[in-house]
Amino acid sequence: MQTTTATPTETKSYSKQTHSFTEDGQTINAIVYGGLDHPNDINGNIHIVDLGEGHEGGRYMLTLENDGWLSDDLKDLEPRLFEWMRTEGYEEDSK
Repeated sequence: MQTTTATPTETKSYSKQTHSFTEDGQTINAIVYGGLDHPNDINGNIHIVDLGEGHEGGRYMLTLENDGWLSDDLKDLEPRLFEWMRTEGYEEDSK
């Protein structure tokens, strides 16, 4: 995993909500984007994992395909996630 800081840019966003998943007996807290499609399967949703405060490398983890990033601030990861969502055909929420 690499730690990243994104250049601030104005982006539209997608709906998001927090949700806890249980995987292999462990609780995984995540921020789910674009709706909770699979409440019992973290990998069936678009998400950023909340590793908790004090995690080495960063609180939040984004994994897209074979790449991963860590940051203490969602604002560093969301532009990268939103760009990926646009390329995959997800529509942004109207605001």
